[in-house]
Amino acid sequence: MKKLYTIVLVILVQILYVQFAFADEPPPGQIGVAPSMFELTIGDKPVNESVRIFNLKKTPTTVKVEVYNWTLDEKEEVKLLPPDKQSLDRWILINPLSFTVEPGKSQVVRFSIRPTVKPEPGEHRAMIYFIEQPSAVKADSAKALEILFKLGVGVYGQTDPVKRSGTLNQFSFDKASSSLVADITNSGNVHTRLKGNYSIWKKDAFPGIGAAGKLSEQQKPENSPKGLLVSGQINQSPVLPATHRIIRTQLLLPKAPGSYIIAVNAEMDGKAVEKTFAVTQ
Repeated sequence: MKKLYTIVLVILVQILYVQFAFADEPPPGQIGVAPSMFELTIGDKPVNESVRIFNLKKTPTTVKVEVYNWTLDEKEEVKLLPPDKQSLDRWILINPLSFTVEPGKSQVVRFSIRPTVKPEPGEHRAMIYFIEQPSAVKADSAKALEILFKLGVGVYGQTDPVKRSGTLNQFSFDKASSSLVADITNSGNVHTRLKGNYSIWKKDAFPGIGAAGKLSEQQKPENSPKGLLVSGQINQSPVLPATHRIIRTQLLLPKAPGSYIIAVNAEMDGKAVEKTFAVTQ
């Protein structure tokens, strides 16, 4: 029998739309989804949205759609929960629930949020899974390897009055693990996240925290300003209501001996977070 392997890709921490490059030989099972997350205001009226699924393979891909209630467990991994009367998964209608996408094509999946009871203030979450189905097993494919993808799109439904109350208890750089460490407590009734960018500079060329944020965001890699070695997005993993989390962003520091400045230009719940860390290799 053909061997089946499922790779689960739960997309929770990105706000960016997914970008895909068409290669001559895409890896088997490769599909994509955009957007990767929704933050929606819900109330008494229906809310309508859509997701687009991309098939980057050279063969047709059949996809099944499922929706669940969820939270994050103690390991900060997605944990599926049974539905309840206030869970968003019970209020979502999806069309279609199963479809086949031809090679190089895409499929729009529409969903509508229609609360069956009055939503309580705060956050209601759902995970929409797009699950690639195994192809028909053929007699001559006993040794074939099929990699299937299961992509999750997080949906955050928020009902007024919304209370945003994330607290950045501490933000530091851990040289031992080469990572930025954010200690965050969320006492609000909707999730929060630290959003922004980091950049690493040669110390003698560091332009200052304000200029660092603008330069690292606007410049293309081939036109990087003098002294900018690397830049990227900090870990935007969510901190759910009434929880405390340690969020780490792994950095790739220069191996060459020298003095460097790590600059962080970010924000959380509308409050600016600007930090610098001096590092000597």
